[in-house]
Amino acid sequence: MFVTKDIYLATTLITLSFRMEGIDFQYEGNKPRPIGYFQFEDSDDLRRAKDDYWQGRLAIEPRTFITNMRGIKAQLETVYKAPSYGEDDGKNV
Repeated sequence: MFVTKDIYLATTLITLSFRMEGIDFQYEGNKPRPIGYFQFEDSDDLRRAKDDYWQGRLAIEPRTFITNMRGIKAQLETVYKAPSYGEDDGKNV
C-alpha cells in the first residue's frame, strides 16, 4: 500500500487512472487537526508515476485535474464527517 497526505500527488495519481483505495485520518500538529492520508495500491506503475511527479515529468489535462481535486475534497469532507463511510458496506472511498 502506498499512502500520502499530499493532496496534489493523490489528485495527480487519480487523474492518471490510479484507483484510490481509501482515506484515513490522523490527528497532527499543536492544535490536533485531522489530516487525510490517501491510500493507493502500490505497483511498479505507481512508483514510476510518483517519480515522474516529483521530477516534473508529467503533463496532465488541467480540467480533469481540477475536477478530480474537487472530487477528492468532497470525499475528504464525507470521510471526516462520517468516518465509517466506505467500510463494510462495499462502497469505495
